Amino acid sequence: MAGYVDRSLIHNSALACFLLASFAKEYQRKTENESHPSFEKLLLVLPIVWHGPSRRSIASRFFDTPIHAVLHEEPRIAEGLADRIAAHAAVSCQGLNLACQTGLLVKREIRDEQVFAFAHEHWPKNSKPTTIPTEMSGTTSRLANWFKDYSAAELFSIFGIN
Repeated sequence: MAGYVDRSLIHNSALACFLLASFAKEYQRKTENESHPSFEKLLLVLPIVWHGPSRRSIASRFFDTPIHAVLHEEPRIAEGLADRIAAHAAVSCQGLNLACQTGLLVKREIRDEQVFAFAHEHWPKNSKPTTIPTEMSGTTSRLANWFKDYSAAELFSIFGIN
């Protein structure tokens, strides 16, 4: 059908782009630009941020609260996560592609691993996501804080994903 535009797809891709770019920016900030998130770590972000019980449980936590404690108190974060990852894989890839195509993120290879770096010192003019719900941005920041301390394999194990 000519001229049809799926506005929900565009909205989800744009939101995914900004959430993944925000995650990468915060991840780099927390590691003092020494480390960047891998593709596998980025695949975990949206299925957690867009899952209501996970988001509500994570967004208001203190940054020094260990991830294990949060998972113990709210087991729904890990429940069905593998299925959520599969369900969100396409939009995660679309958002990542959009972030790379717009220059927010840059794909790099470091020690035989593909990682994604926030390409700027600050958000480019008029690109800072100001309308992302606070709960989503808070969850993204806390995930970056936790994920920086673990490899992707360790994270998948922590979340009970084989």
